[in-house]
Amino acid sequence: PRHGRRALFCPPVFCARSTVSRQPPLRPHHCKRGDTCSQRRVMAETDDEITLETYDKHQVKVPKKIAVRSAIIHMMIEDAGDVSEVVPLADKSCTLHIIQRVVEYLKKHAEFEKDGAEDEQINAFDKEFQEQSDEIIFQTILAANFLDIKNLLELMCKKVADEIKKCKTPDDIRDRFNIRQDYTPEEVEEVKKAHPWIYDKNAK
Repeated sequence: PRHGRRALFCPPVFCARSTVSRQPPLRPHHCKRGDTCSQRRVMAETDDEITLETYDKHQVKVPKKIAVRSAIIHMMIEDAGDVSEVVPLADKSCTLHIIQRVVEYLKKHAEFEKDGAEDEQINAFDKEFQEQSDEIIFQTILAANFLDIKNLLELMCKKVADEIKKCKTPDDIRDRFNIRQDYTPEEVEEVKKAHPWIYDKNAK
């Protein structure tokens, strides 16, 4: 029939069904033909990045799978429901330098888990990561506590504890960490009389 012939050769603009059916489905550039929807969704989530805003107003892009290792960031993303929103880090310890170190630690430990690294390799990295100035150590402790990153918090607190163990008396600790003496000489003498074992360098 004439109507059928005309429909067969009509321009694509009038044949919506034929043009749509011939278009290949849109896929992310890294998806292969044959990937299931769930596989594509996992790939997209893997590539997601979030933007952290440090206390000193710098923005740092971090893979979502790394950032959510922080329990507080994970909660903030869930509450926002949109990874495109900037996540502000309001604690004073979360400066650009400290956050970069935190992200470095999280990325490295994610690699260790993925590769099934040996304890010796992990411990070597952790030991090197601990070797920083007192200021950076304490700021990292504060940031890890604020971000709720338990293993990083424990690692840096262990470093401080190890340094304290090397000290024999409260004065040694005060000198090691540059802590100002708040007691008067008279008050110090009273403490020494009341608790002489504290100042005994031979005490264990």
